[in-house]
Amino acid sequence: MPLNGIFTGMAISQSALSAEGRRMTVAAENLAHAGSTQPLEDGLPYARQRVHFQEMLDAQGRPTGQVQAELLQSPRYTTRYEPDHPHANPETGMVVESDIDPILELTDMMVAGRAYESNANAVRGFLRMHETALRMGEG
Repeated sequence: MPLNGIFTGMAISQSALSAEGRRMTVAAENLAHAGSTQPLEDGLPYARQRVHFQEMLDAQGRPTGQVQAELLQSPRYTTRYEPDHPHANPETGMVVESDIDPILELTDMMVAGRAYESNANAVRGFLRMHETALRMGEG
């Protein structure tokens, strides 16, 4: 869809709302899995995820101003010696744990929340401008 009409700004803010919403969800999931040792199908615990924003391009390869959120794995783990732990390696006694910093995740949630709020305010501003323009046209 070409973005050259009166709703261009709203479409740009909407894409940012969607991306920031996903960023908040991923940060909450990471926070919920902080310190996880439960092995998954691959034998490792939950891997931290992060959201990467990428600018969207039109059919000619020009930037549209919109963004999309791409989900990336950030598999970093810590190990500790705890032979009595239920998820410890029976041979080495080492426990593999997700390397997730709760402070980093909370900060990411707060920043994403502020950006979400700013884009929601921008959408409200666009709506007010459009309503005003419609009323001016009635008159």
